[in-house]
Amino acid sequence: MAKVGEGDDRWIVKERDDGKNCNNWHWSETDLTGWSEDKLSTAFKGLVVKEDFNGCCKITSLAKMTGNVTVQSRKQKKFPLYELELKLKWEGQLWNDDGKTIVEAKGHISIPDLSEETYDDLEMTVVCEDESDAKRALKETIRTKGVAKVRECCLAFVKELKENVHKGGEATMAKKKVEPKERVNAQYVTGSADSKKTASLKVKYDFNPPPHVVYESLLDSNRMRGLTASDCSMSTEAGGKFHMFSGAVEGENIELTPFNGERAVIKWKWRFSTWQPGHYSIVTIVLNEKNGATRLELEQTGVPEEERERTEKGWTGMLFDRLKGMLGGSVIR
Repeated sequence: MAKVGEGDDRWIVKERDDGKNCNNWHWSETDLTGWSEDKLSTAFKGLVVKEDFNGCCKITSLAKMTGNVTVQSRKQKKFPLYELELKLKWEGQLWNDDGKTIVEAKGHISIPDLSEETYDDLEMTVVCEDESDAKRALKETIRTKGVAKVRECCLAFVKELKENVHKGGEATMAKKKVEPKERVNAQYVTGSADSKKTASLKVKYDFNPPPHVVYESLLDSNRMRGLTASDCSMSTEAGGKFHMFSGAVEGENIELTPFNGERAVIKWKWRFSTWQPGHYSIVTIVLNEKNGATRLELEQTGVPEEERERTEKGWTGMLFDRLKGMLGGSVIR
């Protein structure tokens, strides 16, 4: 053991002036939404569904994409996360024996949710504008053959996303459209002036199991670790600390009231680690018994105004939707 003052400086962990996230040790989030939109636009543009002597059907474009694609990193582990809503345009023609168009149709395909939970069983809706008996055959071609080709493109996109992230190429992927938008908990916080502007949000879900099962699941480290696919440490005591999503979320238990036959309550001091130091919101989760099932009502106050949308999407897309998939239930709009 070296004497005090004689240690090798190379072994001393220091703050870097450039704020570099060495070896991806800190939690970080890289936005790949731009790369994803480029990839999906290219994949769907002019995608031929069917073409023969009788006519042609094809996907013409990606008309709309909403949602986000990110890569979250912590302690050298990477988790690609995606939740997208897509709208595709299609068109078709029927030809006569001379090759002249006798029927034309166009419409769109809606994909309400492309995510890790749905990508291998996508829900799609095919719509034909000004539908008539003559156009029905074109719509049916899109519904039967077009949907299958769209599903193949979505699966290929997800496969390429995961493969590139696994190879460490997310920075290059992000630069194809915009510079990487990376927030690291060692350096990024909401500005102190902005943190004074706060908002609140509410979320409601129904779950099939009774309240005590949902209550125990939200406080169980192993269940939450499996649910979020990241490191979690939960406490079951008032005043106990917790963290989720590999340290991206941290907080403290204010109140824990187990199910008493009518309801259970969880109240947290809660923050993203990227928020201004010391700034916490208050999360109150009430689990009411409803015909043997659970009505979950969440209210969160003190959320920095510019973080409200991100926070609400986190509760729904990254926690409760997944808990719904594990336990069964539905979201209340």
